[in-house]
Amino acid sequence: MLQGPVFQLEFKHFRQLAVLAEEGSIRAASRRLRISQPALSRSIRSIEGKLQVKLVERGPHGVTLTRYGEILRSYGRIIDANVRFASEEIEDQRGSKSGSIRMGIGPYEGFTIVHLAIERMRERRPDLEVTIFEGDFDALAERLLVGQIDLILGPTPMDESPPGLTGQILAHTRPVLVVRSGHPLTADKVDMKTLAKSNWILSVEGTNARKWIGEVFGRHGLPPPNGPISAYPSMTALAMVKKMDLIALLPRQLVERDINEGVLRTLPTGDEEFVLPVRLTTREFGVLSPVNRQMIAELKQICREIGDQL
Repeated sequence: MLQGPVFQLEFKHFRQLAVLAEEGSIRAASRRLRISQPALSRSIRSIEGKLQVKLVERGPHGVTLTRYGEILRSYGRIIDANVRFASEEIEDQRGSKSGSIRMGIGPYEGFTIVHLAIERMRERRPDLEVTIFEGDFDALAERLLVGQIDLILGPTPMDESPPGLTGQILAHTRPVLVVRSGHPLTADKVDMKTLAKSNWILSVEGTNARKWIGEVFGRHGLPPPNGPISAYPSMTALAMVKKMDLIALLPRQLVERDINEGVLRTLPTGDEEFVLPVRLTTREFGVLSPVNRQMIAELKQICREIGDQL
């Protein structure tokens, strides 16, 4: 039989701590939770009494959680996610066409895979709600571990996955090096040494994408290229590479039209120089909701269908 003070807590206690941390004040949190301020204060004191630890610090600028409070908050998010999954599982059994997906993606997958999967899912579930978070693996993994997102497609950890997460490679994507049509580099004068000396639009310093570029050049005994402009591979990066003498590594689906119209041109590289794995990452334990399981099935199917075009 499960014992201990934590097992005396109710779901509402975890939610109260989460809302209190987000709002930063008893007044705002009580209003959002639709209970009185004294009732919320009593509830927090009750939790602290059960656990015999201080969960909340009160200061001149509001309230913050202690390290013990943050521990409960992180587990509360997982509980909240599983309650949501359980509710969606029941609704799915009743024939509902709704559901929600909170998904993290990397710099290339939104243009290559994810939009196709969402389109198919919306055909099957017209009321589906999808929230996309773009970012580096470390930031997305932190959200995944605490239940803020349900799965990640794209970014790959430089080392092993954090404890509690598991992943599998679904495909490989081959983004292209592009420059504006008037860029001084010509196709017959491009090699890795020349690329290393050129100016690039690179991902933000410290991200896995930036480290990965450095590793590519490191395999050739070269320093990483200079990145006077740091930007997530996106429409912003596309707009800048059209106007400045910079090199950008972008999804071919994003730049295909500009290449065909002569606005951009590609730079030749070795076939396997800039190849990124497309990795699906989920929490190691627990069960995903039906709509998330269907999304994963669609992602895998799309990777099988167009894997050689990525």
